[in-house]
Amino acid sequence: MLFRSFKDKMADEADPVVHEVDVYLSKSLAENLYLLQYLVRPSHLTYEDITPLSVKVKPTQKEIEIQLPVNTKSNNYAFSKGEQMALMVDGRYKPSDQNFFDSNVMDKTILASGPSSVSTHRYAVGIYKDNEFHLTPLYAMAQVRPSFSYMDRADAKQKLNIKQSEGGESSQEEEEEEAKPVRLKFARHETVEAKARRMASYDYYQKKRDEEQWVDLRYHSMDDDRSLAERNMLFATKNHDISEFNIPPWEYLEKLMPPVTEEEEEKPALPSNILSLSQLRTMPLQEQVKALLINAKVIRFRQLLALLPQGTDSTAVIRCLQQVAVLVQGCWVVKSEILYPKDATSPHSGVSAEHLCRGRDYLMWKFLHTRYVTRKEISSVIKLPAEDVKDILEQMSRVRVSHGWEFLFDYDKEFCSRYPEIIQRQKVLWEAKFQSLCKQLKINCKEIEKKHKEQTTPEKCKKPRTPTKSRKRTMSGRSISDHSDIEPEGTDRAAANKDGLDDNCVEILDITGDGPFTNEGGLRPSTGVENSNIKGSVSFNNHVFNHNEDVLQGLQSFVKDKLNSRYVLTMSEVKRLFQLNLTQSQPGHILSSGVSDQMLEQAALDVGGIRLNDRWPKQYIEEPVFIASRIGDGLDPMRGVLIGMLQTSCRVASNLFKKKVDEVLGCPISESDCKKLLRDYCITKGSCWYLKGVSTEES
Repeated sequence: MLFRSFKDKMADEADPVVHEVDVYLSKSLAENLYLLQYLVRPSHLTYEDITPLSVKVKPTQKEIEIQLPVNTKSNNYAFSKGEQMALMVDGRYKPSDQNFFDSNVMDKTILASGPSSVSTHRYAVGIYKDNEFHLTPLYAMAQVRPSFSYMDRADAKQKLNIKQSEGGESSQEEEEEEAKPVRLKFARHETVEAKARRMASYDYYQKKRDEEQWVDLRYHSMDDDRSLAERNMLFATKNHDISEFNIPPWEYLEKLMPPVTEEEEEKPALPSNILSLSQLRTMPLQEQVKALLINAKVIRFRQLLALLPQGTDSTAVIRCLQQVAVLVQGCWVVKSEILYPKDATSPHSGVSAEHLCRGRDYLMWKFLHTRYVTRKEISSVIKLPAEDVKDILEQMSRVRVSHGWEFLFDYDKEFCSRYPEIIQRQKVLWEAKFQSLCKQLKINCKEIEKKHKEQTTPEKCKKPRTPTKSRKRTMSGRSISDHSDIEPEGTDRAAANKDGLDDNCVEILDITGDGPFTNEGGLRPSTGVENSNIKGSVSFNNHVFNHNEDVLQGLQSFVKDKLNSRYVLTMSEVKRLFQLNLTQSQPGHILSSGVSDQMLEQAALDVGGIRLNDRWPKQYIEEPVFIASRIGDGLDPMRGVLIGMLQTSCRVASNLFKKKVDEVLGCPISESDCKKLLRDYCITKGSCWYLKGVSTEES
């Protein structure tokens, strides 16, 4: 009667059951079924054609070790290296059972797994056959990697030889050691807490691991009769007693999905920079938002909603956000006091949390007014050690060559237009925060406000003077990997502030019109011009931007983000990613109004992409290929040489690329930079590199 009521209820729902499958549970292999994961080997390269020399297992620790033969007759085998390895491990070759290798070369290798720390209570292997689904619980998951434990033999042999050579002559002259009294020690009674600590220690864990003996196994190939018989045990027999399923539905669900707390003792602690979404969703909403902000440091509102459970109320999320984060550039940045609690200190210099919070708040205030800052400028005000300043900058910005540090995300115009009351509230908060910072950092508040207000009027924003012979700071004498102190000069500064605001031409926290920010991410200056009668327009410095320009800017931001992260994009891939982005966007998003292929192509060209005209394989439809030309990581000149080679051919040889860089730039390229650029834009096949998206297996 209970299941009948469920069936009647299901019939009334809008999503009826369209197909039913019988599910069977087989326990024949429940205590012996292992899942082997080969983490460092591609999925298409299997070991099916290789017969292992030996296989052994530790059932309690769930460890497995496999010895595989090495093809010493292959053209890819370095015979001299193999002889050297065998000589190090076994010494000069003499047939003996004590040798690890069976010949005078390295003729075998070991694949081994560590103790399994993954709980398999919720995992099973399933087989679908004849409209029946058969499940077998997993006993263990073993992550198999190459092991070099045999190298310990070489180290032990070397230490023994050194000891014998040092003590060989003097050992005969040593006098017999005098007898010493033996002291007996009796162990005191161990408490329950002490025993628990001892059993949870690494020494106890390692001792148990070493005490368990290996169990030798016999290997059978996939087509062997024994393997077929074992595989058939994955199917449950028809006459198997399933009386344990005669339980109420709610109890069955508890057995099927036990509470997460049952696994907490076995699950190892995650690193501090990794957040488990399954554990996250067991927390209250306030704790979820706080955990995500601490982990991400900076996040867009739409990204945050995507990480929270589906159907979460956006109003409740905003209420939680205002307690743990502040608004900068339309994005949410975790509050400094959340990252640096009261009694915390800097891991680099030991500076107190109060000084760290003060410096971080000043940096966020600077990013309210400009997208770019320099480390020198920030350090001169907040007076923190260089490592702490860099750590704070890396939380919410990234290095841009010739510009300094740029805020991590583009201005989130969508959020600011939807929630103007939140913007107004954050304005008041930042005004109060700025007054407090001026007192703490001893900044002249009135001078800064006066300076910003004077420079918000267009005619007062004078072009900075540039001397005829200006001495620019060069890259020499600075760290190659850190360009944060390079001041934007000349044409670079003009390009950085094109169609936007200069750092000195912004009024502090002046919120007017539809939103407080410009299209470049800076705060909007008050112009006194009202454009409320213009539908679908935005006022900025007496200019009116219509709906099409908003679409174009949003499209350029999207294409730039994808192109800089993937380096090479075909037109079909751009359209696929664009459609995927629309499905994840809120209803009424600015880009959902209609975007043509021509607009996508033009956006790719506008953000610095280069269109390549390659010869496509016959089985492919010809389409445009866009390639990122400027990333700003210091490798752009070498990147330009590579793109020039790819414009004439989709195939590049690494040695020719190195030679071309030397010819064009006059300086050699390092092996690491060469491989990085080739991996970014190409895939390797044999000895050549082929442009991504254009190459096929036959090419």
